[in-house]
Amino acid sequence: MNTTISALFLSGGIFMWPLLVLSAAGVALIIECLIQMFCFNKSISQFQIYLKSSGKEGLLFSGFDGTDLFSQSADDFEKYISQEVQLVYDRMFRRLEYISAISAVAPLLGFIGTVSGMIASFQTIADANKVSVNLVAGGISEALITTGFGLIIAVICLASEHLFRFVLTASAHGVEELVTRTARSRND
Repeated sequence: MNTTISALFLSGGIFMWPLLVLSAAGVALIIECLIQMFCFNKSISQFQIYLKSSGKEGLLFSGFDGTDLFSQSADDFEKYISQEVQLVYDRMFRRLEYISAISAVAPLLGFIGTVSGMIASFQTIADANKVSVNLVAGGISEALITTGFGLIIAVICLASEHLFRFVLTASAHGVEELVTRTARSRND
């Protein structure tokens, strides 16, 4: 059986179009997160150099207002940097919520397509005098295709979201640990 992607897509019925939109949005968000993650990791590296060199080398995050952090008390230093770093991480995590929403909605749309396909199959059976496999195959095929596409979209988005969350969380813990160590070393 030689079926093209476009023929498979069209045989999935009307609910394939919203699934196509969700998959395009999911791919765009994943690519955006990958680019942001790359830029973010470069910023983190520069920020870590800044902390380790007591502000003589490296760079601050763009959200900092230029205050000489190392002239503040150790408690103010730690508090200020922790708040600013948290704001940076919050912006990064916001995109993940969109990916999470897509991973939740895609299988539900696929299941609605399943219901639509099964309704079409049973309607065909009800309208026919003689029941055959060919009569119901189209509706069952529509049901399985939409479910499959919805689940594929969900798996890709969910795996990406968890990977990004893991990387961001690990990075956040590393930066918080470095900020705490830097503040404590200033107390000594």
